[in-house]
Amino acid sequence: MDFVVYFVQTVIKMILVAIVALGGIRLGKVLRDRKDEKKAAEDSKTA
Repeated sequence: MDFVVYFVQTVIKMILVAIVALGGIRLGKVLRDRKDEKKAAEDSKTA
């Protein structure tokens, strides 16, 4: 029984870590897109 409890706890921890990682990837993409849009707007003004 202890093994099942430990296994479930480990799976839950792994899922939480995966959620945090995917959130970080998504946030990084959003920030990168925002930066690229800003740079494109600046380049079009100066060109």
